[in-house]
Amino acid sequence: TEDDVYCRCLSRTLCHTATPVTVGFYAPCGHRLESLLAKVTGASGIWGFFRDFWEFGNGGDVGLPHGWGLLVALWLLAFYEPVVTEGHLRRKNLEFIFIRFSAWEFAGCDKLWAGLVTTLCHHIRQHFGALPLSVFHVLGSRPRFASGFSQKEWILKKGTCLRLWGLLLVLGVGIAILLVALLVPGIKEHHALKVVGSAVASLSGSSLVLGALSILKNFLVSEKKKIERLTDSDRFAGQLGFMSKVRGEVDVLVDFLAFMEVFERRRLRVVLEITSLDLCYPEKVAGVFNAMATLLSDANAPFIFLLAVDPSVIVPCLEQTGCMKGLADNGYLYLNRAVTLPFSIPEMGARSRLRSVEAAIQTREDLLYRIIAGNVAKT
Repeated sequence: TEDDVYCRCLSRTLCHTATPVTVGFYAPCGHRLESLLAKVTGASGIWGFFRDFWEFGNGGDVGLPHGWGLLVALWLLAFYEPVVTEGHLRRKNLEFIFIRFSAWEFAGCDKLWAGLVTTLCHHIRQHFGALPLSVFHVLGSRPRFASGFSQKEWILKKGTCLRLWGLLLVLGVGIAILLVALLVPGIKEHHALKVVGSAVASLSGSSLVLGALSILKNFLVSEKKKIERLTDSDRFAGQLGFMSKVRGEVDVLVDFLAFMEVFERRRLRVVLEITSLDLCYPEKVAGVFNAMATLLSDANAPFIFLLAVDPSVIVPCLEQTGCMKGLADNGYLYLNRAVTLPFSIPEMGARSRLRSVEAAIQTREDLLYRIIAGNVAKT
């Protein structure tokens, strides 16, 4: 149908669009929105599959953080630093991570923009798992870009390895001294040796325990909970450093996604589908645009904002807020500046209407068949 053609064109365009980017998905009728977004998601999955097949033949070389791949990912997180090579930047295979954000669900809270950030953090944690993200918080490092024509994607973190082996060596020496002071005859009376052995073992062991506790803390307390605590706290709400803390959590997510790109050997695109924005109050709408600007400020962020709205509804909301200063109260001008790639879906064509009617009739027939079959079974 016509809708399939438009949605497939958009999904293919997303494969070639540089990130971060804001796509204006302008649909005149809200009741078609769910089906249109489903078509975009399905078409993007098909393009991603074919690109994986083109890159690796059968997609078997793509690393995934599950099973044995999870152990490999944790090992690389702890002891290796990812390197973004020229070959990686030229990869054509993509994975789209679609995240649905319904602004109407968060319209009642004071900080609607915080709902957008927490939704992003929650779905990224669910998609890749809590353990890799928690380890990255403590041991992970920001990916670096390769110099020259080097194709080496992993560099050993010598400093981390030296510190770890040093702690283990000191711990072993402390335990050995303590055992000698406790078990060897003639030395048991030397209390000073026992004190030295126990102090060395406890200090080195405490460093390892603190690292493990930090990983456990990030495993139990998600990024979503951290941001929710910040927004609920009056102590941070009035400080300038509040947004920097939220920005720090987003930066960690961006670096983690860059690590997973190198590990999985494909490019990642996080598509945030923002819906129901035209049902919120004007000041809430402006807050979401401000949150989008915050997330888009990182040039390396793999974010695609799919702003599914009706411009005829959203523009009057923008013109009623104070964000229009300097734009002569022109809501369309503000929307054009906020949206990088406008994509308009026309009204439903004849073929699309016919397909919708056929689907509705078939659904009704299936429902009637189930009711009749259920009545027959009861009798």
